[in-house]
Amino acid sequence: MYDPETQIEPRGLSTAAAARYLGLSTSFLEKARLNQTTTQGPPFRRKGKRILYLRNELDAYLESSD
Repeated sequence: MYDPETQIEPRGLSTAAAARYLGLSTSFLEKARLNQTTTQGPPFRRKGKRILYLRNELDAYLESSD
């Protein structure tokens, strides 16, 4: 998340941070990545073993799901 010492806000959010940002459960995001839900989840990126959600894509997901 935001590091006040460096004042750099990351572009990519972890699954837990993205879930808090969207107001969804981490379980939903994990299942949506595996296409195990009837509702499509937000887009995500893989960086090695890490899963990242970009804030602008999360905002677009929220706008489209209204």
